[in-house]
Amino acid sequence: MANWAAVIRVLALAVWIGGMVSLDFIEAPLRFGSGVITRNQAVALGQLVITRWVWAEWIIGAIVVIASLVAAAPRWAVGLVALMLAIVTVQGAFLAPAITRLAQGLDFVNRTVDPRYASIRQLHAAYAALELIVLVGGMVLLAGQAWPGKR
Repeated sequence: MANWAAVIRVLALAVWIGGMVSLDFIEAPLRFGSGVITRNQAVALGQLVITRWVWAEWIIGAIVVIASLVAAAPRWAVGLVALMLAIVTVQGAFLAPAITRLAQGLDFVNRTVDPRYASIRQLHAAYAALELIVLVGGMVLLAGQAWPGKR
């Protein structure tokens, strides 16, 4: 059972980190830089994508925590996964909804003088910084699993 849990843990971590990399480094730059859709449409689509992704992260994170416990992963690894899940919770329960709320009615193509743009920038920077912490945490966990001599 512990062996299966370890496999599920690694697979779920790979999906989590792979999804983050796909969204942050491929999907978002294409959405904003392709010219196929307007910046307002890109923002609206991004809000939908992030909302769905946060739900996926919560589910995947829960699977990783449970599999880590069943596989008797080291305490530091379980703690790191719990921290990653807590960060995703802050992003999904506070930052993303606050950004979406502030963005309501704003025109990201023809910007006007509105303090909400600065607030969104700050919240987005916090979201991105936390995203980086989760990404690095996941990479550390995967690297720790793959480290020679670990098997």
